[in-house]
Amino acid sequence: AAATLHRALALSDWTKTIRRDLHKCPELLYNLDETSAYVRKTLDELKIPYVFPVATNGIVATIGTGSSPCVGLRADMDALPILEEVEGPFRSRTEGKMHACGHDAHTAMLLTAARILKEREAQLAGTVKLIFQPAEEGGAGGLAMVQAGLLEALPKIERVFALHVWPGFPAGTVHSMPNTIMAAAGFYHANFIGHGGHAAMPHTTVDPFTCVATAQLGLQTIISRNLSPIDAGVVSTTFIKGGSAYNIIPGTVE
Repeated sequence: AAATLHRALALSDWTKTIRRDLHKCPELLYNLDETSAYVRKTLDELKIPYVFPVATNGIVATIGTGSSPCVGLRADMDALPILEEVEGPFRSRTEGKMHACGHDAHTAMLLTAARILKEREAQLAGTVKLIFQPAEEGGAGGLAMVQAGLLEALPKIERVFALHVWPGFPAGTVHSMPNTIMAAAGFYHANFIGHGGHAAMPHTTVDPFTCVATAQLGLQTIISRNLSPIDAGVVSTTFIKGGSAYNIIPGTVE
């Protein structure tokens, strides 16, 4: 373990270069032509065989004996539709797209793991599959790779390991806990339909903003009054859209 950590630290500049290269070319969901090509080029340089495409732009590389036991290591590759406002030499080259969730780091870390494992391939008593996944951000890319046969291809993956960078923890530490850490996500989208009118005469309207304000507070009782106090959950409202003028109560709010 100490030797592996020492080698990983020795490759830190190589890892940073990959991460910054990928940070400059953020792509969304399954549209990962440049990102996927970069990963495949790196795997080619490392002489690591892979299967491509898996779920459009996904990649599954293999290191080891080609037989069981088989472990999977997974990283996601897609970015987010966010404008990067920070200036720097490796700032996003595509306006409105940014690696704001750290998937560029995940991919760089998995490629570094690939390099270290390839160097020690003769010592492996089984197989490691490196899973480069598209469309983590709302595109169900993991499910798409499973449906494409990821878990059925021989040797069958017996365990999968993944991680996520986290800005609140000190660098160089790994944090975990028993049972579930992350959670599944569901979404809600509501249109409140009232009756618009002049803001000076609210009694002649059905104000959808009042309904939205009440609903937004009431939604929190889903957690506080429907979930066990020892379980975890969160409901967040992330956008409210409505209205166009200071003196008009709108008819609808989204």
